Amino acid sequence: MPVPVLAYHKIDRPTADIKLRGAFTSPRNFAKQMAYLKKRDFKFYTATELIEFYRNNGAFPQKSVALTFDDGWKDNYTFAFPILRDLGIKATIFLVPSCVGKTTAKVVADGESEREHLSIEDIREMSDYGIEFGSHTLNHKLLHKIAPEEVKFEVEESKKEIENLLHKPCQTFAYPAGFFTETAQQAVKNAGYIAAFSTVYGDDDASHLYALNRIEILRRNRFLFQFARTVKPLAS
Repeated sequence: MPVPVLAYHKIDRPTADIKLRGAFTSPRNFAKQMAYLKKRDFKFYTATELIEFYRNNGAFPQKSVALTFDDGWKDNYTFAFPILRDLGIKATIFLVPSCVGKTTAKVVADGESEREHLSIEDIREMSDYGIEFGSHTLNHKLLHKIAPEEVKFEVEESKKEIENLLHKPCQTFAYPAGFFTETAQQAVKNAGYIAAFSTVYGDDDASHLYALNRIEILRRNRFLFQFARTVKPLAS
């Protein structure tokens, strides 16, 4: 069974300048996907709750799922949050603290326009509801391309900034673009995170808590039958 964690990015429709559209899920399709999971009695967890369950029981809960969102885009608040709130669904958003409250091109693909990130007020409101916030490094640096001391800084400082913002523990981590190394895994563990997530570069073996795979939900899942096929392994 794959690790029952779904990875989203932008809950929005791509504008004309966007070259790489795979990371977009339209609000309409996102609402349909969440309704599908609710109708089929999936149990929703934050990433930390899911990992803690695994650590205590040696397995994931049956028919469980954790929703995760990378980068901390404003559309996560504008479009995803109302749907999650209306359906009573928990989720985890992995923030890039240096981007909070800014409109920047730091995390977009080369040649694309600046894009707005969550504000401090957005994050605090969502946190009060029960949305978990994890780290996606301080500056969205690709950890396999930087020196060990910079990896350590990116991992540790992002955790501190999120905890200072919310006065809650920041316990989970997502590798930018999914890339990681043994050095990065050790840095994440040493910083006090309980787990770290990749995407296609990760491992479906849940005992590897600092190299966990996630199921990416991309634009190619825009038809409900495609989404249903993607999450079918989680229903057993």
